[in-house]
Amino acid sequence: MLNFALAVLAGFALGTPAVPFGLSSLPPPVALVAVLLGAAGCLLSAVFAAGWLRTRWLLWRSKRRPVTAGPPPENRRNCRNRLDGPTGRRARRLVNRYGVIGFGIIGPALFGTWGSAMLGTALGLPRWRLIGWLMAGVTLWCTVMLLASEAVIDAFGLR
Repeated sequence: MLNFALAVLAGFALGTPAVPFGLSSLPPPVALVAVLLGAAGCLLSAVFAAGWLRTRWLLWRSKRRPVTAGPPPENRRNCRNRLDGPTGRRARRLVNRYGVIGFGIIGPALFGTWGSAMLGTALGLPRWRLIGWLMAGVTLWCTVMLLASEAVIDAFGLR
């Protein structure tokens, strides 16, 4: 029981890469379920926390910057969005090209479980669709990691 709880915690903290940790002490299907439970907790907490922070930030920003006459925001100098970095550009390109479904499936592999949940929320994707598709992506990548880890364990005779 302790090994299952540790695998759930590892799934919460690490996401998909926790599968080999779960396999070290649990049978493959049980390890997969434990890591998926942990990843679900990770996704829920990250999406809701990031959504709360985004709402507070937008409210604070609207109070701080009153609407004034002048050039539109795209023509202002030094007006940089926080998502203009390389990771934000990659995430926005992924969402524009493949939508929430593609982001949910590919996001955990590119940005990790925590990162994809927070990036998706910061990009303003619908909360429950994001959670559902991210869980589908995490399930896919955890299954791939499980099969790859089992193949390595069998190839090297580690059990």
